[in-house]
Amino acid sequence: LPSHPYPLWSIFRAKMASTGPLPELEIAFKYQTYLFDADGVLWKDNDPVPGAIRFIDELLERGKKVFIVTNNSTKTTEQYMKKVKELGFAHLGEKNIISPNVVMVDFFKRNPHFMSKAIYTIGSAGVVATLEKELGVECFGTGPDPVDADATFLKSVELKKPVSAVVVGYDVHLSYIKIMKAANFLRDPNCGFFVTNEDYTFPVPDGNMVVPGTGCITSAIRACAHPREPTVFGKPSEQLERYMKANFELDPNSTIMFGDRLDTDIKFGNQLGIDTCWMRTGVHTAEDVIRVIAAKETDLIPTYTFSFELFY
Repeated sequence: LPSHPYPLWSIFRAKMASTGPLPELEIAFKYQTYLFDADGVLWKDNDPVPGAIRFIDELLERGKKVFIVTNNSTKTTEQYMKKVKELGFAHLGEKNIISPNVVMVDFFKRNPHFMSKAIYTIGSAGVVATLEKELGVECFGTGPDPVDADATFLKSVELKKPVSAVVVGYDVHLSYIKIMKAANFLRDPNCGFFVTNEDYTFPVPDGNMVVPGTGCITSAIRACAHPREPTVFGKPSEQLERYMKANFELDPNSTIMFGDRLDTDIKFGNQLGIDTCWMRTGVHTAEDVIRVIAAKETDLIPTYTFSFELFY
């Protein structure tokens, strides 16, 4: 990366073929707590990022605290843990996983009035399974919601069911009718508006494909339900920050966040007042980093850049 007015960049490097270990090697291990995004950082789709498993294992062997802080809400913690194990991260457990679903359950337990009626869910089965299993609340809305495409379809839309909250997550079955239902339920000022995250896209192995994320769905509902604004559970939300600070002893001087997205991962780390490390294997590129530096968007500028392959 070119030089810039912010003295922030220190490249993690190690074990160059001809030079042996470099002094910068110890930078990577000087922290006590390590927060990692998952998709685009530790793995892409169903493939581990080269070197990621070994790096995580080495951190754990050194007695470091390691957490996966993901914005993925499509799976329950148990399902997510199954994927983590299958990918080869054998030494991580459920206590190492922090997802929007985990933060959501914590929030609803502290605010039980949002569970007084049914919850309308736009999202995956993972969100519904979490709400029903952990909180015992009735959910409806997930899955396809077909409607006849003619002028009479409005007569068939059911909006009379009492609803205490609308929860929005990633939904491949998103439809006009779902957006319409959510916006109408949110006309009730006592109905809560919650979203798992606001990622507009997410990384896939084929970098030439754009895959819309929950942020796109949220934007559509927000536009219809104006001026309602959602409470967000994923990075870089206040609810996640509160959860992290309340449940873990995070020393800002010895904690670091690894992520590929500047607007979620890096912003969240900067929000916590900790060092941040941008990973080159996900959504944002070096050009994006240069752009935010030039624009002096300090909340999006990382402390370091890193690639696991530089280590192994």
